[in-house]
Amino acid sequence: MRKMHVWDENNLIDISEVDRNKVINPMLVFSIKRDGTKKCRLVARGDQQDLSTYSKDRQQDTINNMALMTVLAVALDHNLIIKQLDISSAYLYADLKEEIYIRAPPHIKQKDKVLRLNKSLYGLKQSGANWQKTIKDYLKGKCELEEMRFWPCVFTKGKFLEIIVCLFVDDIVIAGNNVNTINQFITDLQNRFDTRIVNDGSPNERDAVRYDILGIDVEYKKGVSMKFGMLESLTKKLPLLGVEFKKESRYNIVPGTPNRSLNQDLDIPCDKDYNAKVNWIQRAIGLSNYVAMKYRFDIAYYTNILAQHQLYPSDAVLFETERLLQYLWTTRGKRLVWKRNEKETSELIGLTDASHAKGLKYKSQAGYFCIWNGKKLFARSTRTSYVCESSTQSETYAASECLAISRSINYLLSTLTGKKPDQILLTDNTALINSIKGTKTINLDPDIMI
Repeated sequence: MRKMHVWDENNLIDISEVDRNKVINPMLVFSIKRDGTKKCRLVARGDQQDLSTYSKDRQQDTINNMALMTVLAVALDHNLIIKQLDISSAYLYADLKEEIYIRAPPHIKQKDKVLRLNKSLYGLKQSGANWQKTIKDYLKGKCELEEMRFWPCVFTKGKFLEIIVCLFVDDIVIAGNNVNTINQFITDLQNRFDTRIVNDGSPNERDAVRYDILGIDVEYKKGVSMKFGMLESLTKKLPLLGVEFKKESRYNIVPGTPNRSLNQDLDIPCDKDYNAKVNWIQRAIGLSNYVAMKYRFDIAYYTNILAQHQLYPSDAVLFETERLLQYLWTTRGKRLVWKRNEKETSELIGLTDASHAKGLKYKSQAGYFCIWNGKKLFARSTRTSYVCESSTQSETYAASECLAISRSINYLLSTLTGKKPDQILLTDNTALINSIKGTKTINLDPDIMI
């Protein structure tokens, strides 16, 4: 921290001389990373931060998982190099404009003394936004990258596929076909930040490269396939939920009971265990939702249904939550597998479906997949935001949601590759198809093939 000039240890100030609203306590955080590395970090108690010391309007963007999956799919189909970087102590590179003091850390042994912060210490509410401005200004300035419209934290430079940079806080994934451009970019980063090459893209004895990208294990065989999984992580995290997993069980086959309604018992119980039950369900659904959004699209529907009922911990909801966890445990080794597209065609398919008025308060359940060249990029299952009057209206809701996402992905693919994919909508609702093709009552998109 001395090297980063986070504060000036030679300028200790008595706490009585500063505004108490601008003083924050420090805290030591110990953690163990996925690779076993032990880490100790001094952070600020942002939960104690006064409203006068930061702006609520400042936010930090990160790369959307859809964008990351799209970039990885493009890398597979176009035989791109993939490298992974990490910037150490990233937030401390960002200057702090606000007047904020931190109590002298224990090792300084100066009671009732404070230090004025010069840098965006971890824990401060504005640190994330400050760092993002610092890194983005550098990427767009010195590195001459261009951030994509509509897709924050995705950057490109030069010709199509020359280099694509994906930013997630202090983690960077690079894909591209120009080795010189990629190496020069890494050099430019290392000249300004403490940048470590986490993975240089070198294959193992099976001609595969193994990555840990945002908690997902990715296996990349250039020109062949890409696989996504979380075996190690799920093996560690699922037992922490306290479920006794069974090796042989009929609950291992599917993630939930088909067609079971959980809407009968929606009274909030008054028993003393209510808060504990809700907390357990929220932890369970939080983990399963993370996995479902990343790559396990097979559990998206059941996860969303349970998420709608997490404040109603009836016996049925608790049973179905445990059943979902049992299924996830048994199938924790499952991976999402992509194959490289050998054809010249480029197709972006939106596959939609919906059930009418079977959800909470008679709302419908809508779901869809976005698939590019046979690779599932994204899937979602959600309750409609309003009560649909018919099954066709429910299907229209699903199609509209899907097309909004697929149009954005279409733009991303077109910008990255220089080729606009054929956009296709797949639905089994005849009335919806006839409405789109036969009249202008429902105007979803004139360029969509139904």
